[in-house]
Amino acid sequence: MILEACISTIDGLKAAQKFSLDRVEICKDLHLEGLTPSQELQSIAHGLYNGLRYVMIRPHNNGFQYNQIEIKKMKKSIEIANKNGAHGVVFGVLNEHKIDFKKNEELINIAKDLNLKCTFHKAFDQCQNIEKSLIELSEIGFDWVLTSGGEKNAELGLSNLRRLTSIKNKKIKILAGGGISEKNCTKFLDIGLGGIHFSIDKNKKIDKNKISSILEKLAL
Repeated sequence: MILEACISTIDGLKAAQKFSLDRVEICKDLHLEGLTPSQELQSIAHGLYNGLRYVMIRPHNNGFQYNQIEIKKMKKSIEIANKNGAHGVVFGVLNEHKIDFKKNEELINIAKDLNLKCTFHKAFDQCQNIEKSLIELSEIGFDWVLTSGGEKNAELGLSNLRRLTSIKNKKIKILAGGGISEKNCTKFLDIGLGGIHFSIDKNKKIDKNKISSILEKLAL
């Protein structure tokens, strides 16, 4: 099980490197649940953090439906992430609380041509049927899905996360995120997750105690 830190600052990258976290999701504006980060931050990350770097591809915070102009912008952002040495990208397109097959396939085809892994972000939690949606994402070719089990936070969605991990023949890995802390992180052990996702610089201040406590409690 991997640990992924959501970061939006240089200090966040330094902390992720110091604690040898497996992966980072690079964003900006975490108070808006993360938008596409600047090229500058991506470039700095390439030289500062040695783990896997995934880049958020989200041009606005006005829902998860995108027109073709915005999809074109997202494709360009994927290409920029690749040029800055990203290992993966994070995005998700919905159509009325369902997976938008066509637009997600447009984006994933660009990413896969560049050998980038793909995570479908927490837009997933707005889907009407999360079990059906998980299978659809697996069929489209997503490698990961970030989810709190369709609930406000991952602890509330714990039973749903268990149900998702028990779905057979899926090719996609589940990354639990949303309110995970040193107080509840052990609840997510041994339920079949691919990883745990948590922020370390949401208020632009590094919570080193949170990181060390989670690592200690998970014995990682």
